[in-house]
Amino acid sequence: MTAITTRSGKGSPLTNTEVDNNFSNLNLYKLEHITSTITSSATPTPPSDNNLFTITALAANATFSAPSGTPVGGHKLIIRIKDDGTARTLGFNAIYRAVGLTLPTTTVLSKTMYIGCVYNSTDAKWDVTAVVEEA
Repeated sequence: MTAITTRSGKGSPLTNTEVDNNFSNLNLYKLEHITSTITSSATPTPPSDNNLFTITALAANATFSAPSGTPVGGHKLIIRIKDDGTARTLGFNAIYRAVGLTLPTTTVLSKTMYIGCVYNSTDAKWDVTAVVEEA
């Protein structure tokens, strides 16, 4: 995380540029709850700046593309999937890496599934650390 310049640390009033940099640095690392929802896609692409990406009625077999944008290390992403009443096959771009589990290969008809991911900036991978499905 980038340092914040303070008047007491600097010993004199902050310049306009220093104030602007402080706001930029705070905005870069703030935690926001951002969601996006689609109905269906054969190539869903979650935005990496989202916390929750929802597919409400998956109507095609799907291969998840790498998330768009520039993620920050430790960023969390939850993918929520529900099919349209027909089981659909699932595939994942190589950027998704299973950690201690197996990536799901299909939906279960009309059941909600959650896939939890954490961005690993060291390896440039989305580590999938949780997969759960409605009983």
